[in-house]
Amino acid sequence: MSDDLVLGIDCGATKVMVQSGILCSKTNKISPGSFHKEYLYSDHPDWNPQFDPVPIATQKAEYSSHNISLTHSEIKQGRVITETILKAIEESQDHRIGLCFPGLKDQNGILVMANGPRIPNLKNHLKQIKSILNDSDCCVMGEWKSTIGQMQNIDNGIYIGGGTGIADGMIFNGDLLRLNDLKGVQRSWEIHIDPRNTVESLLSPAGMINNYNKNHKTKITSLATLSNQRTFNVTLENALNAFSMLVENRIRFFNSQGKEIQRVVIGQRLGQFLNESNVEYKEKFKKTIEIPLKISSDRRTAALGAALAIAC
Repeated sequence: MSDDLVLGIDCGATKVMVQSGILCSKTNKISPGSFHKEYLYSDHPDWNPQFDPVPIATQKAEYSSHNISLTHSEIKQGRVITETILKAIEESQDHRIGLCFPGLKDQNGILVMANGPRIPNLKNHLKQIKSILNDSDCCVMGEWKSTIGQMQNIDNGIYIGGGTGIADGMIFNGDLLRLNDLKGVQRSWEIHIDPRNTVESLLSPAGMINNYNKNHKTKITSLATLSNQRTFNVTLENALNAFSMLVENRIRFFNSQGKEIQRVVIGQRLGQFLNESNVEYKEKFKKTIEIPLKISSDRRTAALGAALAIAC
């Protein structure tokens, strides 16, 4: 395979990120190219910042019964996201494009979405895209096979990307495990701390902020601002407990297969926060587990993972 220029599109809860990549045939690793652009959903006139997702229990029930009933607000919000993606694609002509998206999906679109609208027919609108990739898988791939990743040369490791939700990922015995296809391994939003909270709701930045705002009747919008509140230590302790529970869950899986985890990587917004904030917070995460921990603060890894997936 010769060196090649490809493009990755990372679709998140608030924006679409486009990143070009250069694939090296000798190392089979991808490096960031010169093109980088972000498209905010909020720039669309029909974007609803107060959108409330359908309860996850309802989504799961409709998914299991193969009878998904979209709400009007889902259809409208989904149209905004689709049109934003199309704008990004239109401005990325003459590239091979890999696109990743969160949620449970089939070959046609998004069927379960914890933090946004379901878009079951998304693929029908994206003629230039061969398949919709899993965002968690692309995050891991970008950390593992890009020159800016924190999981390079790791055979057994776990990735925890904290943003609007949690991007779960694992490298097992030198292969990427696709959690959506793996039975018996729970994702962060499926691991309950108590009847009201999951690992995702306590560990993701959005979950921390939402819980704090509900409990204190505030309107905080960033983890940095939240960390300045007097009672932030309570939020942090809850996050550390969720982090510990998630890592213990993964350790049990690896141990059951006769393997040991070499490294844990925290990325996305949670990784950025830990890298940019008081070093004490980073140290608390490191001391919570006995496995070596790396912090990734480069948000381009998921897009690079999507680009690599389409190039190989």
